[in-house]
Amino acid sequence: MPHAHSDAALTLARLLQEPALRRARIHAGRAGAVTRLEWATPWGAALAEEEPLAGVLVHAHAADLAADGTPLAEAAARLAARGAAALLLDGHEAGPDDAAAACRLPLATMSDTVAFATVSRLVADLTLARETHDLRYGLTVHRALAELLYRGAELAALCSQMSRMSQRPVAVFDSSGALAALEQPQPRLVDPDALVAAFGAQAEALGTVGEPRELHPRLAGLVLAERELACVLTPIVLGGRHDGWIVLLEESDDPHPHDLAQHRVLVEQAAPIVGTEMLRLRSVQRAKEQARGDFVHGLLHGRFATLEDISARAAHYEFPVRSWFGVVVASGVTTAADVDSPTRLQGIALQAARLLPEQDRHTQAAMVGDVLVVVREAARRGTMGTPDMAVATIGEYATALHRYLSRRKDQGGRPVRVAYGRPAVGALAIPDSYREARLAHGLQGRLELAPVCGYQELRVHAVLEEVAASRTGRSYATDVLAPLRDPSAGELEATVLAYVSAGGNVNAAARDLHIHRNTMLYKLDRASRLLGMDLRQAENQFAVWLAHTLDLLAETGAEVDRVVRPA
Repeated sequence: MPHAHSDAALTLARLLQEPALRRARIHAGRAGAVTRLEWATPWGAALAEEEPLAGVLVHAHAADLAADGTPLAEAAARLAARGAAALLLDGHEAGPDDAAAACRLPLATMSDTVAFATVSRLVADLTLARETHDLRYGLTVHRALAELLYRGAELAALCSQMSRMSQRPVAVFDSSGALAALEQPQPRLVDPDALVAAFGAQAEALGTVGEPRELHPRLAGLVLAERELACVLTPIVLGGRHDGWIVLLEESDDPHPHDLAQHRVLVEQAAPIVGTEMLRLRSVQRAKEQARGDFVHGLLHGRFATLEDISARAAHYEFPVRSWFGVVVASGVTTAADVDSPTRLQGIALQAARLLPEQDRHTQAAMVGDVLVVVREAARRGTMGTPDMAVATIGEYATALHRYLSRRKDQGGRPVRVAYGRPAVGALAIPDSYREARLAHGLQGRLELAPVCGYQELRVHAVLEEVAASRTGRSYATDVLAPLRDPSAGELEATVLAYVSAGGNVNAAARDLHIHRNTMLYKLDRASRLLGMDLRQAENQFAVWLAHTLDLLAETGAEVDRVVRPA
């Protein structure tokens, strides 16, 4: 896996490449070669102070150690205890203590002597040169990507430019782990599916789960197609919002420090520019979804006067205005937090529209408040079939929608209810199917119907809907139920309805209400006196059931009309 110290900092090996120090020898192997250096201090100053020496190269003359009487291994141990990066010892001939000292901290020795001023100047110059080089390269990267962004290049073009500059595969993932773009030099060696699978499976090790813990590029290991690779990855954070990750794949698990330094600068400069493009794409997508949602709302609420009015908008969505359409509604798919998450709600609608693609039916979906509404094509013009076939098609889709919504990972066990209206011919009739779907959905909970319910399954309730909305129906329901709803009557209405629902069986109604049989009989006698009819007779039980049903339909219909036909 990648070495922890392989990054852009000045290393001991790089310092010893300078002419004045080329005859020096490192005694700590490769680990010592990649030791990072930030500053240099002479041996005398290191002894005189007790400050930590993290990142500091200590320069000593062999004569100084001999004068102090300090053995080399002991000197190395004292410096290591204070966190020194390495010890450079000049004027030193190889001896048996070198290996012991190198076990304490990285040791570089040379027989020549070199002034501390020379060593200090080299460290400072190389550190400054490295920072200057990084700055210049960063400006080059930023200019190249910013020009592409200014010209309107999309995510793939930005990713391609990064790949050309690094000669490495570069991928952009969104915050959910989906691959947004992947570009790589020829020959293409990275399979997109394998990369997505590896990125998801190793998310914990990569540190890409949830919000990023740090905002700077970092080196990580990635196993791809049974190969261990290093990758430079950085979060895409713009305006405090985390939008995803940039991943640059190296050729091996131990990239060259110089390449790694450039790649870090590359992804760091690219992150805000890529984030800007992702913000633009998100805004465009949101605008498209808003426009599509407005079109669906117009269809549902009858805002188009003629087919010609609809056709002007429908052509953009390839919407067949003369087909048969059924409307499906679903509840239980949102939470209170979703009010502030329009992206998630749009995602639910998009996925709902993509169900059962093999049926080749045009589908539009949108959120209306906290309810998902789907306009589903039941049959194409010229292949209409029968009404029963159209109903069966919509019912099959409603079942698939209920199954999909119930199995979503973020559903959290909330019950989902799906209802649908009868298919209607032509786009102008869609509000009729929508109203039926809403009515079925409203009665679905009140009557404890199945989780998937069609308007045609309401049977007698559907027949009585027009009666319930009439003046005669409302008057009848009020006259019959008013005595039972008088405050002085107590809970007689619930008692009578339980008795009627039990088919006139006193014992069954008493069990349902968890009361004694004698209490049940007393309440029924009292209700009979208030109603002026003997509830033991079947026709009187039907009269109460009819009044309650008409009242329920009128109340539900009024609620539906407020949604379907808003003022």
